[in-house]
Amino acid sequence: MLITAITIENFKGIQKPVRVELKPITLFFGPNSAGKSTIIQAMHYAHEIFERKNLNPDQTLLGGNAIDLGGFESMVNGHDKTKSIKISFDLDLQKSSLPDYSDIDEEGFFGTGYLEFSSDDLADAVRRMTSAVVQVTVTWSDLLKKAYVSEYSVSANGEKLVSIVSSEDTKQIYISELNNRNPIFFEESYEKYEEDVQAMVKKHLKNLSPEAFAQLLEKSKDTKSDVDIDWKSNKNRSLNDRILIGSNEKVPVNQSSALPNWGTKLSIGWELKLHDEVFGKEDDIRINRDLRYSSLITGPGELVRNELAKLCYIGPIRSIPPRGYRPFSSPSSLNRWADGLAAYDVLLNSDEPFLDNVNSWMANKDRLFSGYRVEVKKYREISDEHPLMKTILQDQILDEDVNLRDLLSIPLQRRLLIRDEARDIELSPHDIGVGISQVLPVVVAALHRKSGVVVIEQPELHIHPAFQVALGDLFIEQIRQRPGLTFILETHSEHLMLRFLRRIRETAETGENKAPENLTLVPEDLSINFLETGNNGISCTQIRVDEDGDFIDRWPQGFFAERAGELF
Repeated sequence: MLITAITIENFKGIQKPVRVELKPITLFFGPNSAGKSTIIQAMHYAHEIFERKNLNPDQTLLGGNAIDLGGFESMVNGHDKTKSIKISFDLDLQKSSLPDYSDIDEEGFFGTGYLEFSSDDLADAVRRMTSAVVQVTVTWSDLLKKAYVSEYSVSANGEKLVSIVSSEDTKQIYISELNNRNPIFFEESYEKYEEDVQAMVKKHLKNLSPEAFAQLLEKSKDTKSDVDIDWKSNKNRSLNDRILIGSNEKVPVNQSSALPNWGTKLSIGWELKLHDEVFGKEDDIRINRDLRYSSLITGPGELVRNELAKLCYIGPIRSIPPRGYRPFSSPSSLNRWADGLAAYDVLLNSDEPFLDNVNSWMANKDRLFSGYRVEVKKYREISDEHPLMKTILQDQILDEDVNLRDLLSIPLQRRLLIRDEARDIELSPHDIGVGISQVLPVVVAALHRKSGVVVIEQPELHIHPAFQVALGDLFIEQIRQRPGLTFILETHSEHLMLRFLRRIRETAETGENKAPENLTLVPEDLSINFLETGNNGISCTQIRVDEDGDFIDRWPQGFFAERAGELF
């Protein structure tokens, strides 16, 4: 999975940074109003920022009527507009490639004086980036009376790489920091590079005469300091003559916000001082450098945007479709998952194999065993004014002028029914218990989504404990079949948790008690997070599990300690 963690600061009840590790199955537990939904709302806000550059949302694109963020003043911790909201994402890039903003075959060298740097070196830096952290900081501008992205930063391979910042009036966007010592710029390490440089310098100085050494010292007075020169390994070429951590220089970026424009290269105002007769046109060099830096700086943020664009959110209360419901065909209606109605759109437009898969989970004895199956009836409506209907009503169906194939020109309609298997009757979703209407969208979403993050609030709502443990197997099977899929579950279900622990225990066993191959689960697949509110706002405690399915860490308030209190 690409996104491995999210860190949130100054968002709603979260004051100090709260970090949540994301695993294929991520669980949020905790009392009511403890902050579980706050994490989910922060993800909605991040989607609004990265996908729509909407910094002041009320209702969100994905949340429908279930999410209303209320704008920046409602979102910022303590309603204190002097604070900045910060959201960051940890990325695992080992199986993902950074976006390439050009297919140009770049050749030649960038240079200042005798120091050379091939454009291939920056390409090496792109390839060496195996992990990243992307952070956006949203601040209120008293000058503009609105929120703006005050900083966009990227860390690479565990160290800060770059920051793009904005002035309060958003008229000045510039790179304020570039860490020339980040590991991605070196084949081995910066320390090893320094050793090589020192050895090379000692070798050359050893053979200098006193006169030559004196001349070298005199010339060094005009040489730029270490703060001004950004060194690079291999050919020891400067990446950038000016910006470094600790430098006061600001390099302008031609964009309207500190947040990059996805899908386009950065336009950076480099101060190039190059020898044209040796290194070619400045414009060509600037473009090549911008393209490579775009992959390093814009690329990780674009990967976050792409991943958030696949977010599927199912709210805590799923709607029951009205009688005669017809599917919604607009591809942009992402918010229909929020109330569960998108599940019925999927079912009404699905093929037979998908419908069979849904019914396998809904009806099979070793799964939900609900006693109900989903059926889709196909039909065509004929009005009384249709020529064929008039012919039928006039008892002239055998008239040679009547072409029964005209029926095929009538649009095909679909109707969703629920079959009660015990009584063998067809029912409308309104005619069955609420529990089925709450669990069906969860099942459909789990089976329908191929990749990305599926967020479900209270998947166990209104369903029997036997259904709850079966849902645990549903989530496990899907992450086994689709490695790119992640489930984030906000839940109060002890039964769901116990099923996950059981499958972890069975996976480690041998013999007849071993978990079926499609239901194997290891501790690394599970992220258990307990959220609670204290004097410093919302905090998150991660609960680890061992291979025996036992908790390694103590639950802050005990694991469903209420049951023990009632029993003893």
